[in-house]
Amino acid sequence: MKIILLLFLMTLMAQIYAVPLRYFRPHPKPPIATETIRKTPWQTVVGGGVAGGTLIGAYKISNGVENGLQTVAKEKPEAFTKALSVLTAPIRYAWYAVLLFIAYKLWRWYENKKLIERKLS
Repeated sequence: MKIILLLFLMTLMAQIYAVPLRYFRPHPKPPIATETIRKTPWQTVVGGGVAGGTLIGAYKISNGVENGLQTVAKEKPEAFTKALSVLTAPIRYAWYAVLLFIAYKLWRWYENKKLIERKLS
């Protein structure tokens, strides 16, 4: 999970310098580093800092949660199952919502099909 988070945030940081293709003009010579630094707007620097801070914070929090769950699993297995069910509850509820949405769409499709058949009959 940490590797996925790291790769995701690295791609977000790479998008900071992305510009639409119509604005891209190849340089005849590579720009000097000092020119690039001077031309870099402050929003880009702040965006990179925020992305880096988010990455570091998420990494430290995930380490703390992992260590806490390992300790609870060793000392009190029954408390671990409760903690795990609490942590996975949002995913379960999202899954239930997706299933309800699919069931609703299938029901609407079935009702529309019956309505069309009645009109044709």
